[in-house]
Amino acid sequence: MTRRAIVLMILAAVVALGLVRLLLPIVQDALHTGDGAVIRAEVRLINQCPLADSSFAVRNTDTGRSIPFSNGRAQIEGAQGTYLQIVLANRFDSVTFSGEKQRIKPQMTLTADCASGERMRGVMDGIGDKFSN
Repeated sequence: MTRRAIVLMILAAVVALGLVRLLLPIVQDALHTGDGAVIRAEVRLINQCPLADSSFAVRNTDTGRSIPFSNGRAQIEGAQGTYLQIVLANRFDSVTFSGEKQRIKPQMTLTADCASGERMRGVMDGIGDKFSN
């Protein structure tokens, strides 16, 4: 084997290992695997609804645990790869609202969007019924 072929083989091996190292976290994230590290997320609420921030909570979709927002912020823990979602606070047990799911990160922003639509009218009517009792 020539010197040039050896150098090219070594270079190809280094590039291949670099690509594996670069792509491995992406593949693990897609497969929901990894070291299982627990992440403490600081979640900021963007409230686009005619409800107080305290009407919403952030829920860990794996454990079902939910933490209410206070002053537009909540802290919740979850394993790496866990999804978090905005839900209505527990006091609205007969009404459901589920926001978009996002993978847990140390700093997150979640939006409660109550744009008018048939689904949201039902949610708002349900909340109104809850208060009228």
